[in-house]
Amino acid sequence: MTGQVLPLDIAQPWLDPAFFLTNLIWILTRSLVTFVICFGIGLAGIKALDKMTPGIKEMKNIKGEPVPTALFATGMFVFLSLTFIGSVIAPLPVGVSSGMGAIVSPVLLFVYRLVALLAGFVISLVFAAVFYRILARMEPFGIDLDDVDKTALATGIYVMGYLAFLGVILYASLLIPV
Repeated sequence: MTGQVLPLDIAQPWLDPAFFLTNLIWILTRSLVTFVICFGIGLAGIKALDKMTPGIKEMKNIKGEPVPTALFATGMFVFLSLTFIGSVIAPLPVGVSSGMGAIVSPVLLFVYRLVALLAGFVISLVFAAVFYRILARMEPFGIDLDDVDKTALATGIYVMGYLAFLGVILYASLLIPV
């Protein structure tokens, strides 16, 4: 039996239940915390949008109207699902997800993600303000964005669009490598 190489019978780390459960708990915890933070960012974004667009009374028009309320809720679902996906698939350096052999603290990485989320939020507000200023003030193509305020349904669709927009920006922010 000389010259014959025996295969090493070493189990891969992902087959170890402790490794799997540690990773799963870390990802779910990170996702839950990110979900709560993003939900707060979404609510703050709606408040900011309401303040930035004085010609449109978003929440006043939506309140009490079933279809616009449904559109608002749909926008929140799209927004939150995008941020959840971003949180779950956000890359982490090797060894950090399980905490085994990590040089960088998972808490520090989470803080970096939080900073990226807040930067994405600010960027969404800047983009939304520029978008509103261009469409509401300059009226390109004869379109006045303040016309959205004329019906509750139009306002609901408008807010749904903003939430989807914010969700995509935060999704991208979560995928920024640390």
